[in-house]
Amino acid sequence: MKFLVFYCMVFFSSLSFAQLPSDDTPLNEIRILASHNSYKKRPHHKVLRFLKKFQDKLGDQNNPDYIDYGHLPFSEQFNDYGIRGIELDVNYDPEGGRYKRRRVNLFLFGQRQRLKRGGLKKPGFKILHISDVDFETNYLTLKSALKDLKTWSEAHSGHLPIYINIEAKGSHPADESKALKFLGFKTCIPFDSMAYVKLEAEIRSVLNPNQIYSPKHFKDTCLSLRSRINTIGWPALKEVKGKFIFVLEGSNQHLYKSFIEPIMFYYGDINDKNTVFLLRNNAVTSRADIHNLVPNFIIRTRSDSGTRESRENDYHTWESALKSHAQIISTDYYKADSRFSSYRVGFPNGLFGLLNP
Repeated sequence: MKFLVFYCMVFFSSLSFAQLPSDDTPLNEIRILASHNSYKKRPHHKVLRFLKKFQDKLGDQNNPDYIDYGHLPFSEQFNDYGIRGIELDVNYDPEGGRYKRRRVNLFLFGQRQRLKRGGLKKPGFKILHISDVDFETNYLTLKSALKDLKTWSEAHSGHLPIYINIEAKGSHPADESKALKFLGFKTCIPFDSMAYVKLEAEIRSVLNPNQIYSPKHFKDTCLSLRSRINTIGWPALKEVKGKFIFVLEGSNQHLYKSFIEPIMFYYGDINDKNTVFLLRNNAVTSRADIHNLVPNFIIRTRSDSGTRESRENDYHTWESALKSHAQIISTDYYKADSRFSSYRVGFPNGLFGLLNP
């Protein structure tokens, strides 16, 4: 407990005063804090209360407590809490209008079903967690999220690279329930090759090429990403400062791997010559595995999930994540939720940690 109190004192007192690592620091030796489902707002209390009534029928995996969290706009996450990684749940909407209704509100007095603002009627990629259920968001469209990121980046030149975890959504509740589909809940449109072409085009339409650090940059003159690591080594910070690094996971991800010059990396398998990012979300059970892999990969893990750590004020998973040496630690609690406890996580200097794999 004394260690925890001291740690929090150091964290609060040094926030915003951290200097960047030296320009020659390898990318895999810099660890950052990322937010999980970074766009998400807390669901309306009426939605949570309604879902609670059916908790016994929803099952343990769909406990409404698990979605009872939300995040600040990106600029506040970056400026006030040192976040340098975000996650966007991207929903494919090629014709537009697919996600303009919030169907759970059909059962709630005074809650509007249809949302008319924010470009939801236009074709493009929409940002939301669970269609018709957990839809409150700071950014309705991918373009609006990217514009916010671009604005912040241009105002903070030379910042640590921002990791953007793109989760291509592959299912919603209506995909698993015919009853919900009958009631008008929307199914998910899976990603195909054309969806990924359009996704890249939408990213390029907002961000300049010099703002994106792509696999092509990483490979340099090498034939694969892994051969770059084995021959030249990891990119140094000076190569990636002020840039965004996109990493893909999710629906039909294998289709994206065939792209000739992709702008996104992907979470893959250790035997894939073009995999340099790995997902190991359970920091407790994967701690030893992560520790062995960090010299050759950048690994994302989590310090908390489903609001459990906050409700119990439990730092066990955070401590495992630190000891694992994972470079990207994802959290919902860079800021404490006073409804539950004082639980919050972050690095002592408020911005990053350094490793020596």
